[in-house]
Formats: sequence, structure tokens, C-alpha cells
Amino acid sequence: MSTTRLIHTETLQLAEMQVKNLIQTPLEARFNRLVRMTRRALGTRVAAISFLSEGSEWFKAAAGWNVSELPAGRSLAAALVGQDGPVAVSDMLEDARTRANPLVKGSPRFRFGAFYPISDRFGHTIGAVAAYDTEPRKVTLDLLEAISDAGELAQRELLLTEMGGVQQQLLNKLDVSRRQALLDELTRLWNRRGGTMLLERAIAGNTRHDSALGVCVVDVNDFKLINDRYGHAMGDVVLRKLAAVIVDSIRPGDIACRLGGDEFLLVIPEADNEQLDNLMDRIRSRVRLLVIHTRAGSVRVTVSIGGCLAGRGSVSSAEEMIDRADAAMYAEKRTGDGSRVA
Repeated sequence: MSTTRLIHTETLQLAEMQVKNLIQTPLEARFNRLVRMTRRALGTRVAAISFLSEGSEWFKAAAGWNVSELPAGRSLAAALVGQDGPVAVSDMLEDARTRANPLVKGSPRFRFGAFYPISDRFGHTIGAVAAYDTEPRKVTLDLLEAISDAGELAQRELLLTEMGGVQQQLLNKLDVSRRQALLDELTRLWNRRGGTMLLERAIAGNTRHDSALGVCVVDVNDFKLINDRYGHAMGDVVLRKLAAVIVDSIRPGDIACRLGGDEFLLVIPEADNEQLDNLMDRIRSRVRLLVIHTRAGSVRVTVSIGGCLAGRGSVSSAEEMIDRADAAMYAEKRTGDGSRVA
């Protein structure tokens, strides 16, 4: 094998390794914000940030489309993105590269697509920022500039590690399949096992005398009524929307997980009573603003939140902290007088 071929093979392998470190990771507020901004800037129905792994496209964030992963044969990004600059297709039903794609021929019947490649440090395309619409669109210089700006922002964000702490340590240790086993498929948050594992690590690492560890339990009020009235599919939509609101409300180093059912767990390192109260109030107020539109009407939800703080050596286990926060949450639910810190 020639030296050139060897170098090319090695860099492609490094690119694939980088993608594997990006997929099957929890929701992050910075990417949620970026896809919302992209959708608004381009006026499209959908915007997404995705990574192209061997055989599939995995979505880090999406606005307007409930999708987590697509096989390579259904991926519009894989079919269209190159290694340099934006790509836009006015009508994908008329383009030879996309007209046979199931996402164009069938639901959701995308017609317009705009893409900007995300590259690794060797210049190999590892993903894309994309915007989709169900109607053909005229491709303009302003549109190409907007998708390029979004792509450059996403590229820069990938150079930053905002999660930090025990989350990043755990992600660095796990391969794709082990990370997937610790994530909740519906909400894209850590699941109970992953959240408990991270909380145990946070308790063990909480060694400073002047620092406390916070834990919150968030419960959806009257969730059974939502399922009974609108169906379990709408209940799932509510949980996904709430997960995104929670992630967008916490600090980058904080941890969000789904305990199960309609309960969420938050792990808040280096917190005090005021910070914990402010965080819980922020979540409650943002949830009140959430409106989910359905054919049967608009769905609004509220949550009850309870929290607790623990200094160094003051708790013995993750379950003890969860139980304390859970008790505070139920006390708030009974009285309805605002978030409580136990």
C-alpha cells in the first residue's frame, strides 16, 4: 500500500472515531438553540444538526422533526453534502440525487433542502447542519449565507466541551453501544441508570468543604389526564418537549435524566439554596409558557419540583438524595406553593 493511501485510510479512521465520540450523547442546550435559530433564520419547517457515521445519520438536535437516527439510504445529508461550502436544492423531487429518497417520495415529503458540512480537523465531512421544507424554495444568496452562518457556528461549538465534569468523564470512557444503553430513547436524556451512575460519581467527587451538590426531581402534574384525553402518543410529545425545556434551563455542567414515567432528575454540582431555587423557578416558569398544539386543542402543562442539597460526606448514596428530593417534590405537589428545597 502506498504512503498516500495509508495516510488517507488513517485520517478516515480518525474521522470515524470522532463521529463515534459525538453520537449517542445527551441533548445539549447549545445545539437545541442553534437548530431553532437556523429554522427561524431560513423560515423552514425543519432544521437539524446530524453526524454521518458508517451506515447511518445520527441527529444531535432537530427542530420541527421527531427523528433520532436514519439509515444511510434514507439520509438526504449523506446524499448531498460535500466537503466544502453550502448546498441547497430548490426542489428535491426534481433532483436526480434525491427524487427517489423515501423522505421526498413519502412522509414527511420534503421538497427543499439546504445543507452545510461539518468537518473534522482533516477536512473530512462528518456531519451537517440542514434545513428542510415541504414546499420548493428559491435558492438565494441570503439563504446560502444563512445556512453557512449556522454551519460555521455548529463547527465552532464542536471545538468546545460544555458538559464537563462527571458527564464528560463518563462519555469519554464509554463506546457507542454503552452510551446508548444509558440514554433514554424517548427524551434523549440520560436514563435512570445513567443518571444514578452520574449522581454517584458527583457525590464521590464532591470533596470541597465550601461546595454543595444539588439534586432536583421534576414531576409533570396530572400527566395521566393528558394520556387519557389526548393519547399516549401525545404524552410522549409532552415528555420530549419538557426534556428540551429542562435542558435549555440548566447550566452546561448540570445533568438531566429521565427517572422514568413522567419524572425527571437533575444533578446540580456546586450549588447553594439560592441557585437551586432560581433554577427550579426558571424551569417552572418556562414550562408554563410551553404550548403544544394538537388537533384536539392546545396542551399546557405544569410541573412540581423538589430539591435537596448535600455537602461533603453528608449523604451515603444516590438513592438517598433522590428520595430526599422526591419527598420535597411531593410536598410541593400537595400544597402547590412553589418549588421546595429539603
